[in-house]
Amino acid sequence: MITPPVSTGKTKVFALVGHPVRHSLSPQLHCQLLAHCGIDGTYVALDVNPASADKVADSIRTLGLTGINLTVPFKEKILPDLDEITLAAREAGAVNVVINLDGHLTGYNTDGEGFLGAIHEEHGFVPQDKKCILLGAGGAARAIAASLAAGGARQIILLNRTLSRADTAANSLKKGLPTCDFQTGVLCSEDFERWSPDSDLIVNALSGNANDTVNALSIAALSSRAIWADINYWMTTPPQIQACKNRGLRVSTGLGMLVHQGALSFELFTGHPVPVTLLHEILNSSPLKQDPKPADLG
Repeated sequence: MITPPVSTGKTKVFALVGHPVRHSLSPQLHCQLLAHCGIDGTYVALDVNPASADKVADSIRTLGLTGINLTVPFKEKILPDLDEITLAAREAGAVNVVINLDGHLTGYNTDGEGFLGAIHEEHGFVPQDKKCILLGAGGAARAIAASLAAGGARQIILLNRTLSRADTAANSLKKGLPTCDFQTGVLCSEDFERWSPDSDLIVNALSGNANDTVNALSIAALSSRAIWADINYWMTTPPQIQACKNRGLRVSTGLGMLVHQGALSFELFTGHPVPVTLLHEILNSSPLKQDPKPADLG
């Protein structure tokens, strides 16, 4: 394992901002990548009170942070305070990467592209003409939905505990991605059973407090070709994963997405592309991976 160099006054500082972030794997990944590339930089996890969301952007400028990753609940809250956002971030209605160039803050979203990279690496999945169900309507869910639609998905259904939030997300996505059929429903057994037949992909983008609700959904109508993906890499027992395995369905945990979006984030931070195989090696050597705790999606 590479030992990162000692920080100095010239060291570039990158960070994860979220709540909570105590057990994030992002510092492990990025510090090792910085050392591997010979970059004088460090990466820290900053647990920020959500009540201070309106101060995050100014803090990045004041402290001179080179780049940050954002996780819940800041992906959406920071949008009004940025100077510029990319098309992918605008379609998702959220950012998970912010680059600071002399105080000018640009927001990016690598969640959707990172998810597609992971699901393709693991299962050869391509979204063209596919029917996909997203559980949740937050920033990560919208980013993934946008990337699936941009990749040619035929239909995307957003199921959320609050229907109005799913409707808002779907209406926003339709404006930039009109060729995809966006539908919405409530996160409940009735609506899931209505949409689950013939689905090619189901993505759980909800936080851990929705586990009981997700576990209560019936997977009986899912076809044998369906893939069940969960983006919460820190969960030791993600809801429905074992049940899907027992049925012989393909599954995906959030570790692959963490690797792929981490590689994209690192390239935005530094300009250095890195192979995902290197991130897999770093992740496999991490003690946190062996004993994950509820944390974040950064």
